[in-house]
Amino acid sequence: MTRLRLYLVGWPLLLLGAAACSVTADEVLPQNCAGNFSLTLIEQLKQKPKQTPAAEITQYTYQGRTVYLVTGGDPSNYSYLFDNCGNVVCAAAGGTNNTGDGRCADFAATATNRTLIWRDQR
Repeated sequence: MTRLRLYLVGWPLLLLGAAACSVTADEVLPQNCAGNFSLTLIEQLKQKPKQTPAAEITQYTYQGRTVYLVTGGDPSNYSYLFDNCGNVVCAAAGGTNNTGDGRCADFAATATNRTLIWRDQR
């Protein structure tokens, strides 16, 4: 009786566990985040001292998603690329060789739909 009970209880749980493991990247990684992260970036940059050259936020399409590149200030500083959820994708430029951190080395060659979103006019 105990084996039958384990079988009857265990089998459905095993099926549920197997079904739970079939998760696609689309279910794990958010495709669209609420709001527009560029607005958050603008507000954050307005709270900082004015940079020379002026801070800019440029929107691109990169690897099929909307991203925002923040530039400005000392060219040796990294220019960070953010996704629409506010996650840092990479440092796309800057650094000692102006090549960024190497995590998105193809950015300059493959990013499309360049649109200047904001430039600090202070």
